[in-house]
Amino acid sequence: MAQKNYIKDLYENQEKSLNEIAKITGLNYRTVRKYAHKDDWNDEHLPNIQAESYPILGDFIPIIDQWLEDDTKIPRKQRHTIWRIYCRLRDEEKFLGSYSSVKRYVRKKKFAMSSQTDGYLPLAHPHGSGQVDFGEHIYNDASSKVRTGYALTLSFPNSNKGYTQYFPAQNQECLLEGMKQIFEHMGGVPPVIRFDNMSTAVVKVLDHGERVLTDGFTRFMLHYRFKAEFCNPAAGNEKGNVENKVGYSRRNAFVPVPTITSFDTFNEQLFDWCEQDAQRLHYKHQIEIQELWEADREALLPLPEHPFSVFRYESLAVNKYGFVTIDTNKYGLSPALSREIVQAKIYYDCIEFYHDHTLVGSYKRSYETHQEYYDWKQYVGVLCRKPGGVSHTRFFNQMPPLWQQHLHQAQGQARKSALQLLDEIVQDGNATFCDEVLELAHENGRTDADSVRQCYYMIAKKEHRPEPLTLDITTPDLHYTPNLSAYDGLIGGDLHG
Repeated sequence: MAQKNYIKDLYENQEKSLNEIAKITGLNYRTVRKYAHKDDWNDEHLPNIQAESYPILGDFIPIIDQWLEDDTKIPRKQRHTIWRIYCRLRDEEKFLGSYSSVKRYVRKKKFAMSSQTDGYLPLAHPHGSGQVDFGEHIYNDASSKVRTGYALTLSFPNSNKGYTQYFPAQNQECLLEGMKQIFEHMGGVPPVIRFDNMSTAVVKVLDHGERVLTDGFTRFMLHYRFKAEFCNPAAGNEKGNVENKVGYSRRNAFVPVPTITSFDTFNEQLFDWCEQDAQRLHYKHQIEIQELWEADREALLPLPEHPFSVFRYESLAVNKYGFVTIDTNKYGLSPALSREIVQAKIYYDCIEFYHDHTLVGSYKRSYETHQEYYDWKQYVGVLCRKPGGVSHTRFFNQMPPLWQQHLHQAQGQARKSALQLLDEIVQDGNATFCDEVLELAHENGRTDADSVRQCYYMIAKKEHRPEPLTLDITTPDLHYTPNLSAYDGLIGGDLHG
């Protein structure tokens, strides 16, 4: 990922050609082209160039400057070439000068812009630049148990506006998902974001301020095209604005201690709180934060065309009981996958398991420790071969209540037949109908497997009865009265009398 980031920087920011990048990196031209052109990864205070040096351009210089500054917010493939700038000046602004004068100015202007890119002092805050940090808060879950959560805050030092999203952990999935949600809510991306040296983004701090970044963070950064800056170790004052914002939100948005039953719902409420909070006066400028925010908002980069899907992959071995382990927690899959390798797609709030590119299980992601989670539907097929052990399994209490009672009362072949029917219902994807099927059977006084199966077909596989055919043309009445007397002779009628 560091090499890909280097390629992208050479192409986007240093404007090297593909051939030049291939020579610099020693990589194949096709490899360089792939990553230089890749877009789907899901305010500058510039030195002045004296207008007096370009008398022909004169009043056209501010127009060129604005076009070039706007170009920094979009991918290189859609930026102005010098020829395009000249054509627009000629056609739209009635410029009568030569192409060579435009070329001379644009080249010097681009050089000034590129030499300035890395020239910010650590505490300088260009418009649109942001700071990110996590803050630790407590909350009550649905059962009123006190738990610890983490508020991800993105703040903007120039306007003092901030956005907060709340998560059950501060892992990489929560960090990137939170930033993605904030970007989409704002409708743009800060061009520069300052972080501390969090392990979810930084693998190692090297000499001279260099850093080795995690693959997931690097891919996210490339996708959204922002520049990441990192504080010096133990130098929290370098992102003091976001640290103050974290404390402010703790004292205001999390007092009293909130009860959270859904992080998605609570985060929507947090966005509303953030927008409302921006109506207060700025502590220094004494005008509304929202008014100052407009300058920050104008400097945001546009959102990429493709959304970024935040997850990580892990390949895991299934043990003999059908469990895989993630973060000390065990998740149950079908015992048929025992000793197989499955791929886990780990999101911040859920986990999907795949085997041979087929989804074989999904769970809500747990942030507990050393817990077991299983889905009774994974084991019904195995129980068909071992019906006697059904009431002794750990997942028996997860099964639909009426089926627990039904299977407990059934014995021998009746229990096996009931399990085979239950497996059929599950395999059809109709587990939500389980209790409804038995209720219908009980209403009719039947509990045998064939009757219960018929009830299932009546509910889940309803007979299709087409509507009667409606003719657009009325059938005409036929006035036809044939003479049938000739047939009387064939049946011994009057002709034989």
